[in-house]
Amino acid sequence: MTRLFAFAVTMLLFSTAYYTPGSSLFDNVTGTWKRTSMTLVDASGKATDMMQMMTKSMPCSKDITYTFTSDGQMRTIVPDACGSLKKTIESMNATGRWTSHGDKVTVTTTMKDIPPATYDLKIQGNTMTWIFNYSDNPKTPNPTKAKRMAITYQKL
Repeated sequence: MTRLFAFAVTMLLFSTAYYTPGSSLFDNVTGTWKRTSMTLVDASGKATDMMQMMTKSMPCSKDITYTFTSDGQMRTIVPDACGSLKKTIESMNATGRWTSHGDKVTVTTTMKDIPPATYDLKIQGNTMTWIFNYSDNPKTPNPTKAKRMAITYQKL
């Protein structure tokens, strides 16, 4: 489970991106969001609440926010309560970009060994959900043979 947790945290930290202005979902993404859930589904179909695991090991993570600006940038705001992790998390998130194609988002980073990741994007009202399907991302390390991860955000 430790490798699973580490991988989930890595995926979350590298979800900084560039959203193509003019795309149908761009205006709906602009603003500040807070992660409210993160669920990993393994090969057997069992769901694991990764948000609960992460909050237990790093309580300040529940207060991280993500701001999408109108120029297509995303800023990760880490609370001071994260202490020495604050600068690390913010610097890791500063290297990503994302593009959109319909209801898909492709995230790329400049971090070595992190392949581009494609997510299904759903927005309903003030809720945004990113669904990462491992079968759509065959170059992504998947030591636990997970099927998918869903990350939900609430607009602030």
